[in-house]
Amino acid sequence: MRGHAAQLLTRLDAHIERLMARQVLDESSGDYGGFMEDDLHVESRQCGFDLSALACGYVTKDSAHYLSERVKAALTAALAYLRAHQRPGGCVDLLSCNVASAPDTAFMINAVLNAWWLLERCEDARAAWLRPALLRLIDSAASGIAAGGFHTPNHRWAIAACLLHCAKITGRRELAARARVYLREGLDINEDGEFAERSAGNYNQVNDEQMLRLYMATGDRTFLQAAEKNLEMMYCYIDPDGSVFTQNSTRQDMGKKVYLDTYYKLYLLAGHFLGREDFGAMAEWIYRDCRSRGTWPDGVEWLLLLPQMDGFGAQAPFAPPFLRYDRLFEHSDIARVRRGGFSLTLMRGKPNFLYFQSGALPLYMAIYQNLCDQRNFVPETLQRTERGFRLSGRAPVWYYQPFDQKPQTSDWWRMDNAARARLTAEGLHTLVEAELTEEGVNLHIRTQGVDRLPVRVEIGLLPGGRIRTQHFTQLMRAGEQVTILDGDIEITGPRGDAIDIAPAFGCHDIRARMGGAYPLSDACYTVLLTDYTPVDRTLSIRARPAR
Repeated sequence: MRGHAAQLLTRLDAHIERLMARQVLDESSGDYGGFMEDDLHVESRQCGFDLSALACGYVTKDSAHYLSERVKAALTAALAYLRAHQRPGGCVDLLSCNVASAPDTAFMINAVLNAWWLLERCEDARAAWLRPALLRLIDSAASGIAAGGFHTPNHRWAIAACLLHCAKITGRRELAARARVYLREGLDINEDGEFAERSAGNYNQVNDEQMLRLYMATGDRTFLQAAEKNLEMMYCYIDPDGSVFTQNSTRQDMGKKVYLDTYYKLYLLAGHFLGREDFGAMAEWIYRDCRSRGTWPDGVEWLLLLPQMDGFGAQAPFAPPFLRYDRLFEHSDIARVRRGGFSLTLMRGKPNFLYFQSGALPLYMAIYQNLCDQRNFVPETLQRTERGFRLSGRAPVWYYQPFDQKPQTSDWWRMDNAARARLTAEGLHTLVEAELTEEGVNLHIRTQGVDRLPVRVEIGLLPGGRIRTQHFTQLMRAGEQVTILDGDIEITGPRGDAIDIAPAFGCHDIRARMGGAYPLSDACYTVLLTDYTPVDRTLSIRARPAR
């Protein structure tokens, strides 16, 4: 064994040691055979993933745990735990939210299938005992998965992929028939290559893995091409520090700092199946990036199953496609731009409509303009222009009128207020033009309509760095705000990454906020630039190399 597989197998061996140290071995305990988590509970679903890790090591000749009696005992206990904790239909729970969960059981069994396929290749008779035990788990769980339902879009593909593979293993054709019921809904991937949940930090990679599993089960390249399209799109979500942009996610990864660790195996698998060495080279880049941050990527089981993938594309010429991009994803309401050391994000339908990152130093921007029931500028359009992009939005002016007839109730909350007539007037129109440069972006902010309305441009910055103007310098602390009246602003992050913003403007220091406004972050230091409508300001945001 060579290359990444050998290194990742060593990591798997160490993981197996940690698992055995955490296994509950008190036979009087209801958690006997399970694995204690850091928060002092045993998770049924996770036990299946842990079982798979143990089994992969147990049946792999190069593993330190190959056919180990200790691991055999741990596997036997883990299988006993799962038998005891499967619900009557065959599914397991996700303790935090889902009882008798078909999708969570499918994710678990998909992991177990990798161990099953490795077991199928193990020729030593001493491993034969594991076959009927795993088959019973797979078969019983498949019944529950087929009978169950789902909550979120990605669940469908995990269920379908799992059932198709289980049908092949068990010979139960009804499992494949149930999978086809899910698949006839059609894939939820748009023309941009984005899945419905818009989750670059998590569910894109979940969906990509299921697409690859579906391809393996069916040979239908539709699934392979879906993974390919999304993985190509992901290039445009990589920020200058190698992290993934997550602020537009609709799921729990929104706003989290996430890297590409889980995408290593996906670029490698897709590259292998497609014959695309550039995807293999991307996997190599992710592997090296993980190691530079002291982490390890997922995927050892796939390298064990497909050893020819190890090093695939690693030596191919590779010009990282994520160092420079300029894309408007019209169907996903987002524009992403990168010029080497900086990235820019613009979003439609979001009060936090702009993100800019220089190296590892990010900022976001929102515009507070309280008018009737509107609190922020929320772009209704995002369009490409000759020099960049244009965002526009309108806040209407309106007032309820009294009912023409006496209402049936005097209880405000029971009145049909949506049916009231409204008095309307010209609203506030806001236009933001983003002109791209090689160093950053020039923002031209203009309003029309309502005058004398106080406006705040709110720029959120991570604490720990330093802000400097011609008038003061200050360490940036979480939760603090400063209104800057004029001059240039220099922001330097803890790692030396820098952003210049100019010119500052300040006509008031009104900080009152109404409910429903995009909140000032307690985790950020906020710069306030203020004006009254009509606004006509140009603001330059530039990335600057550390001095």
